[in-house]
Amino acid sequence: MKSFALVLWNVLSGLYVLLFSLWLAGPGIAETETPTYNLWYLLFFVVWLIGLTLQFKRPLRKIGISTTLLPFMFYLVLTVQAITI
Repeated sequence: MKSFALVLWNVLSGLYVLLFSLWLAGPGIAETETPTYNLWYLLFFVVWLIGLTLQFKRPLRKIGISTTLLPFMFYLVLTVQAITI
């Protein structure tokens, strides 16, 4: 059951972080004709990937889970703020 929960966490958090990273890194809505890309948001997905690879090593599993939690929580806070404002 633990491994199923871990796989489910990795799939759901990975999709959430990947979709928001791609969406925020995209051109967005601009008043000029040249789109502006903000590729810094893709670093959150890279941090998530580092956490995922750390989870495969038994002694580093807790560090990997907390590392995947950081970008997920960042996007979750942004989502909650956008909904409540």
